[in-house]
Amino acid sequence: MGQRHLEMSAEPTIDCAARRLGVESAVDVARAAFDHAGEMATLECGHTAAVLGAVRLAARRTGVGEPAPERLAESFDVDPERVAAADEVLATYLSPPADQDEIRSLRRTLVVAREVRAAVERGRNAGPELPGSHLADAAPFLLARASSHLDSRTDREYPGLETAALRDHIERLEADLELARLGTKLYTLVDED
Repeated sequence: MGQRHLEMSAEPTIDCAARRLGVESAVDVARAAFDHAGEMATLECGHTAAVLGAVRLAARRTGVGEPAPERLAESFDVDPERVAAADEVLATYLSPPADQDEIRSLRRTLVVAREVRAAVERGRNAGPELPGSHLADAAPFLLARASSHLDSRTDREYPGLETAALRDHIERLEADLELARLGTKLYTLVDED
């Protein structure tokens, strides 16, 4: 008896599309976008374009890197303009991400917080040495707190920074950065899943 071959569906799934395009880390975001507004994008642009539009939107908003239009055409035999149109339809049902300056600022603050945490974990009282660095301006309150345990205004000593408190702060910053990248609605949809 011959081996039975399963017929593959002509229409890709979010998982299949993300895997073929090499953006697997954006699957949850793409699925949330498609579940929320994929029906509208499908009606206007077709199912394949809607799926790829969701993957494209998710890849862009998560920072994974948007697949090149010619890659979409090669991998799925679909007009890249239809995918872009589906991406736009999906975006109309989602809130926009924060502007790039805000995202960059959050990213820099997160880098500084991680550096401070690393310094504290190594047992250093001072924060990272960043004189003249653009990162020094990203979280001046955190650097000041890490570098000095003495409040010059009151001559009272602050307790040292604790690793657990820094870890919590970093988790909040990571969540803030994800919210900024995804936009409020998409962040909420992903969080609900």
